[in-house]
Amino acid sequence: MNTNLIELNEYSEVKVCCPVCKIEKVLKFPKSVINQAKQLTTISLPKGLVCDHHFQAFVDKNFVVRGYQKVDFEFAYDMLKKDNPKIFKNLEKENDFYSDLILEGNYLEYSPKKKESSMEKKTKSKTMTLKEIYEEFWEFIDDNNEEFKEFIDKDVRRQ
Repeated sequence: MNTNLIELNEYSEVKVCCPVCKIEKVLKFPKSVINQAKQLTTISLPKGLVCDHHFQAFVDKNFVVRGYQKVDFEFAYDMLKKDNPKIFKNLEKENDFYSDLILEGNYLEYSPKKKESSMEKKTKSKTMTLKEIYEEFWEFIDDNNEEFKEFIDKDVRRQ
């Protein structure tokens, strides 16, 4: 098995301490991220992960924290939304943004859920009636089709 694939699933525990309020927490970090760095790896710890502060930890190759840095300014979700309305216009709530993020090892991708077409909604929501099927596919139905005969006879598009 490829060692890179094994590394993606391996984690090391690192004890971090907020430089502002001194709350400590043990977190699991992917070994692949730490092992790719030449010296130190900078890890951003957002508000709510350890405490109410956003800070950075500098972790060495032995998974030892060598220092911290508090973050002086953090872009708030509302500020990003205001400055980039096209990106955020389809989000119904803040958590939708984060649920569309794919994070595997040190790979990050934003992948919003695909919108369903009107046809997909129709077929998922209920079984289509014969008339609905005819209206949706009338141009593909043969003029001699017995099952749709009553619709074919009344359809002005076919005359």
